[in-house]
Amino acid sequence: MAPAMLMCVVVCVLVYGLMCVTAWWRLVCGCDEVALALSVLSSQCECRRFEWYMSKKRKKGHEQKPVADLPDDVLIVILSRVRYRSLCRFKCVSKQWLALCSELDVLHRRSPRTLSGLYYFADDRDGLSFHHLTMGVPPVVDPNLSFLRGSYQRITAEECCGSLLLCACWKPYSQRDEYDYVVCNPATEKWTVLPPMEFPDEADGHRLIRAELYLALDAVNPSSFVVVETVTNYIHQIRELAVYSSETGRWTSMKSEWGPRTIVPGYADFIYLNGTVHFGTLNSSIVTLHIEGRIWKEIEMPHMACSIGQSLGCLHAWHLNNSPDCQLSVWVLEDYDRGNWTLKHTVNVLGLFGRHCRKDETYEMMAIHPKYNLIFLTDEEITISYDMDNQKVHVISTSKEHECCVPYIPCFAKWLSVGR
Repeated sequence: MAPAMLMCVVVCVLVYGLMCVTAWWRLVCGCDEVALALSVLSSQCECRRFEWYMSKKRKKGHEQKPVADLPDDVLIVILSRVRYRSLCRFKCVSKQWLALCSELDVLHRRSPRTLSGLYYFADDRDGLSFHHLTMGVPPVVDPNLSFLRGSYQRITAEECCGSLLLCACWKPYSQRDEYDYVVCNPATEKWTVLPPMEFPDEADGHRLIRAELYLALDAVNPSSFVVVETVTNYIHQIRELAVYSSETGRWTSMKSEWGPRTIVPGYADFIYLNGTVHFGTLNSSIVTLHIEGRIWKEIEMPHMACSIGQSLGCLHAWHLNNSPDCQLSVWVLEDYDRGNWTLKHTVNVLGLFGRHCRKDETYEMMAIHPKYNLIFLTDEEITISYDMDNQKVHVISTSKEHECCVPYIPCFAKWLSVGR
């Protein structure tokens, strides 16, 4: 076959293949932007094939590329849907691919981070599952945390905050009390091991008890995180707080300046907002600590037995009355300095689940969306989302094996922490 004829056949096959890819991408992903780019590229290939054929006689002996490479902007759109781990492998192909994938990293970091799914904790907090919310797009995380399995045999998720997980990890043949605390980013598969923390006994000889660990990630600065550990005495009064900073890589111990009657229960509500940690207490209050300024405060709850969360940069509290009317009230702390709460929304939970009366069900508001007026509720069988702006309800999950859920927002920012 003549070289010119062979070249035409190759170009035609390539154009046909690009058209097929365009149709497939629009059907599966609904990505009109990529499909349009590929269609334009196909037309460009047709024009270039014609130009090559017409200039063949004028430029005999001059070697030409039959088809131009894909433009970088098109590749960036395509590769933005590739899993982060595979993307890192592509960097080894060539210098051009290294630069391209590095540019894609910038695209990931600057793109708006939205809710990707919900992490569900089992009743005994010894199990973890991930419910993907974005339909038509593959999950950006591996819910099994396979990237940790090469170093650890057993993994238990303790906390989830934004884009990070705090896990207790056991190596093969280790004892029950011999484990590492690991903070990991499931999206980038990066992780770091927390150093051990030692606490001396109190002056009166009573032993201090390590209570709970809480993971804190500031949405404004996702490149760093802190871990807060409460240290109590034998009657569960907080005596100290230990704070680990990913920027320094070490623990800092602080004597508690909260009142002597401050009791923070196990797995208490914990919020990290604007450099300040917030704990829900058994006294219907919120105790706070500004870590950098070491400012200790206490804020009264708007109602007894409230839960707390953060959304749209503000602290929120809610109370669900499981009496026959099942009324849910949500407040927002608009005046933070004075501790003044504003009632934001009320709704009858029975109506959200399509019921007219309460029988044996127990309802709970599990979480609030960090960026929208969206809340998540369950009746211990079904999990739903409720938009407080337009009053729309969507069923999220029908699993009965989970106790609580935490919104997960993937983040591709580079860590300042020294880790893997």
